[in-house]
Amino acid sequence: MNTALELAGVALAALLSENLVLVSCMGIGTHQKSFQDSREAIRTGLCLTLVMVLGVLFGWLLNFLVLTRFNLVHFQVLAFSLLIPGLVAGLRRFFKACVPELSRRTDDNLASISTNCAALGAALLVTQRSYGLTSALIFALCGGIGATLALASFASLQKEVDLNRCPKSFRGTPIQLITAGLMAMALVGYYGLYLG
Repeated sequence: MNTALELAGVALAALLSENLVLVSCMGIGTHQKSFQDSREAIRTGLCLTLVMVLGVLFGWLLNFLVLTRFNLVHFQVLAFSLLIPGLVAGLRRFFKACVPELSRRTDDNLASISTNCAALGAALLVTQRSYGLTSALIFALCGGIGATLALASFASLQKEVDLNRCPKSFRGTPIQLITAGLMAMALVGYYGLYLG
């Protein structure tokens, strides 16, 4: 049984000290537009959160009901690497059939998530840490929210960086990497955070 304090610890860890984009470098496989436009970053982050929550739910059930029960745990990575892109393909078809306007707006974002390793990483982390279903879903939800905030913050900071005052050797990718590194260093201070 999970206590509220343990669930809060899982939520804070997923949001801050184990941010999948900045600390674990798992959610950076999205398309380039997400790192430049705040609206696109939020859209990609919301799609990533949806896929992470569903991926962790189905991954946890698959692990608990099939892989662990039949002693097939060594196939976890293979099973989850097939599950996540299959889930993304199913979501794209569902949105296209049932909600065409939403499909038109989010299809590129969902397509980029099929190669994003944050959803796969979240499913693997949940099973490796033996989280219960509630903790697993909270980890996925807060991890997706943390990834969304990181993408949106990075996109907003890109507009604030004055490239005219920046030395030529730092313009473009170098200043972007420095910005991402500084954002990640800001989260390192939360490693010692413990609720208990």
